[in-house]
Amino acid sequence: MTNKQKMTPIGRKPPVPLREALDIGELCCTDPCDVNLALGSFWLGSRTSFESRLVKAFKACAPTQDFEPHISQLCRFYATLVVERTRGDKFDWVIRVLSSSESEPDPSRPQSLLTDMLCSITGARNATDMFFKSAARPPMRVVDRLAGAEALNARLRYVAQDLFIRPGKLSGSVLLIDDICNTGASTRAYAAALKQFAGASRVDAVNLAATRFARGKDGRGMLQLDVAGLAGYPSLGQVWTDGADVEHIRQDCPSAQKPIACDVRFMAERSANPCPDCAPAPVAARKWWQMW
Repeated sequence: MTNKQKMTPIGRKPPVPLREALDIGELCCTDPCDVNLALGSFWLGSRTSFESRLVKAFKACAPTQDFEPHISQLCRFYATLVVERTRGDKFDWVIRVLSSSESEPDPSRPQSLLTDMLCSITGARNATDMFFKSAARPPMRVVDRLAGAEALNARLRYVAQDLFIRPGKLSGSVLLIDDICNTGASTRAYAAALKQFAGASRVDAVNLAATRFARGKDGRGMLQLDVAGLAGYPSLGQVWTDGADVEHIRQDCPSAQKPIACDVRFMAERSANPCPDCAPAPVAARKWWQMW
């Protein structure tokens, strides 16, 4: 990333605590994001959803240097989809939502790598450092309510409780990136703060995946990740691991022991042994993550 991309127009005003500044009731009723997209679905507890496993693998690749070159390939795949889904719109800034374990943007996290890659592709600048938290906190899954009338309210308050924005002047459009969306509370809080305290004229939010409920009857319609772009990355392909920690290329391999679940090849091969019956010789002889 160039110096120009790293520059953020942070003013001299003191940081604003969003727990005091945001109108939670209004945010429950109105989404301040001009566009809100999800690239795919995240199915809780699914053993067969490859797109769910792919985004979990993305989140698990920290620090990124321990997962190269695979995490860079995965970020490139997601970045390409983000640009395609936003129709090549011009963005002046890219900002990502901070993860629960961060108080400041951590450059070793895959979300940072993806943000940098999007800046490189679009020519936008990274302004994530406008946001910080007073402390790291447990992940949002500790908030029990995922659905229902009170879920969004509870999650908005959880997001805003320790989140601050350093006021500045962005003067343009923002591409806001998050990994997995449940209720959309995070992107609502960030978008509201960007418009109110940073002068953003437009905020387009893109999530890598959206958590699905009610067996898909949750109002999101058909939402499936386009994995065609993975064809050029063999280590990002789909494999299956069984109850004996053996990796299979075929889900129906007769030697597979239940339970069997899909996985991303480079992640599976960090802990599972290749199946001598269905794994090709190159994979059995040398694991993808050992080839670099």
